[in-house]
Amino acid sequence: MEHFDLAVVGAGLGGFNAAMQAVELGARVALIEGNKVGGT
Repeated sequence: MEHFDLAVVGAGLGGFNAAMQAVELGARVALIEGNKVGGT
């Protein structure tokens, strides 16, 4: 089982940016998206 520091649900503009910021700060991030990354 993998362990993550943060789970972000939704990879729209806000979710994607939050996930990338957390990665840059050293967090292990799970980004969960049902459709395309980037939103509409």
